[in-house]
Amino acid sequence: MRLNSIGCGVDYVNEYDCLAKKLGEVRNKMKLGRKLSYEEKVFIKIHAQDLYEKAMKIEEERDEFRRALAKCKTKEEAKRVQITKSMELQMETENNGDLEFITTRMMRMMNMLDVFSSFAKSKEYEELPNGYG
Repeated sequence: MRLNSIGCGVDYVNEYDCLAKKLGEVRNKMKLGRKLSYEEKVFIKIHAQDLYEKAMKIEEERDEFRRALAKCKTKEEAKRVQITKSMELQMETENNGDLEFITTRMMRMMNMLDVFSSFAKSKEYEELPNGYG
C-alpha cells in the first residue's frame, strides 16, 4: 500500500509517521462511532490486525442493532431497544476497569448512538406511530 493511497501525501517522509497518523485517524473515527470505509478496513487489516478484529466485531454489533431497530413497531419500542443496549454496554464497562476494555466499550456505545441517530432521522422512524406496541 503506497503512502499516497492511504492519505498521507508528500509531507510524510517517514513511512512510520504516516502509518501512525493514519492509524490514529482510524482509531479516532472508531471512538466517534463512525462506520469505517472499505479502504480503512483494508488498511487496518494489513497494519493493525487487533484493531481490525475489534472493528469487525463493532460493525457486526452495529448491524445487529440496526436490524433490531428496523423490527420496531413504534417509536417508543425503538427507544426501549436503544436504552436496553445502552444499559448492557454500561453494565459491561462497570464490571471491568481495564482502559482498553473501556475504550472498546466507548467505541461500541458511540456506534450504537450513531446508528440510533441515523435511524431517528430516517423516513422509516418518522412513519412509526407513537405509543407502545
